[in-house]
Amino acid sequence: MNFHERVNEYRDRLTRSDRVLLDELLAHPAEAPLWRGGDVAQRAGVHPAAATRLAQRLGYQGYLELRDDLREDREAHLNGAGDRFRAELRGEGRVLDTLLATELESLAAVGRHVDQSQIDEVADLLVGARVVHLFARGNAGILAELLDGRLRRFGMHSVNLVGPGREVAERVLAMSESDVVVSFAFRRAPRNLTDLYARASAVGARSVLITDTLHTLDPAPTTVLSAPRGHQEGFSSLSVPMMIANAIVLTVAQRHPDVILPALDRLDGLLTDFG
Repeated sequence: MNFHERVNEYRDRLTRSDRVLLDELLAHPAEAPLWRGGDVAQRAGVHPAAATRLAQRLGYQGYLELRDDLREDREAHLNGAGDRFRAELRGEGRVLDTLLATELESLAAVGRHVDQSQIDEVADLLVGARVVHLFARGNAGILAELLDGRLRRFGMHSVNLVGPGREVAERVLAMSESDVVVSFAFRRAPRNLTDLYARASAVGARSVLITDTLHTLDPAPTTVLSAPRGHQEGFSSLSVPMMIANAIVLTVAQRHPDVILPALDRLDGLLTDFG
């Protein structure tokens, strides 16, 4: 297993200090392979021995072995589309070709970080939910909007939590244990995300986070679908999380046709009525 595969495999055993360290490592892919354990611990504000404990929880003998894996991942990345991307920033090559190569590399790697069983679990959660609450901010907002439209066409009750915190609070007032929260967040937690998870936790609702390197939220979501979005130190598109969202939608339709197909038939009738 490489470093990212180990993170996915052992995620449930990680402590909060482990997750703080993990965020620091994943947020700095260019520098992290050069850091000593004490360096990353100091940057993350945790005990110097925490880096070794993180490595051992991920199945390494020590931090040096973890760092070797980070270095190998980094070198493999630089030998691929990364070099083409930096060349493009220097004015070499064509933007379309470079972007296509980068996106294909990122999309092809998703299966190493998110597997179909996780998608199945999320799809079943959404179908069984009384209300699906969707949350995203900034550029990620388009992903929540996309998922909201798909779920409504399936006859499901979804609410896109747009607007300031006061409006979000009003909309989640009636949240219950039968609800699910699905959120998109990358690199840093947007305002009100942890408030939303706290509300979900208080009422017993399940929560799903689709992210790249965000692991240290408190309270934490009950399910995390995490996959890198290409060049964390530079340009990162929404192609990877959009593919994950579309995989969830298609899995909902595949696993629950008895619910989805009648809803689509009703929608076709309504579309005819509404011209």
